[in-house]
Amino acid sequence: MKKIFILATAIMLAAGTAFAQQEESLETQMALDPLEAANSYADTKTKILPIEDKYSSLHPKAKNVTIQLEFTPLTGEVIFTYTCMQSSFDLGEAMNVAIAVYEDFAAENQFKHYTYAQKDKKKYFKDDKGVRMATYTSKVIFTK
Repeated sequence: MKKIFILATAIMLAAGTAFAQQEESLETQMALDPLEAANSYADTKTKILPIEDKYSSLHPKAKNVTIQLEFTPLTGEVIFTYTCMQSSFDLGEAMNVAIAVYEDFAAENQFKHYTYAQKDKKKYFKDDKGVRMATYTSKVIFTK
C-alpha cells in the first residue's frame, strides 16, 4: 500500500512539473514574439478600406463619389458604402459598382464566393454644408 501511495505521489509531481514547464514555455513564446500576437489580434478587428474610384465608367452620372469597405477578417463580412450627391444618384449604377468592387476584393484576397447578408439599403441626408447626399449600403459575407 505504501508503494502505491509513493508511486502515485511521484507521478503527480512529475505531471505537475511537466505542466509548469509547458506553461512557462508558452509565456516565453508570447514574450519573444509579441508581433505575432498583435497580428493575430488585428485579424479580428474591423478594417475600414477607402477604395479609389477607378469605376467611373460604371457610374457616369455620379460625380464626387466616395466608396468605402468595412472588412472583418474573422467573419469575412464586408460592408460596402457608396456615397454621392442625391441629384446624381442612380441605384443601378451604385449596385454595378458594388459588384465590381466585390469581384476585385475577392480576387485580391483569394475569396471564391460571397453571399448577401442582408437587404441593401439606401439613405438620403444633408451633409454639414446642406448638400443633399445619397448613400447605398450593401453587406456580404465572403468565403474561401
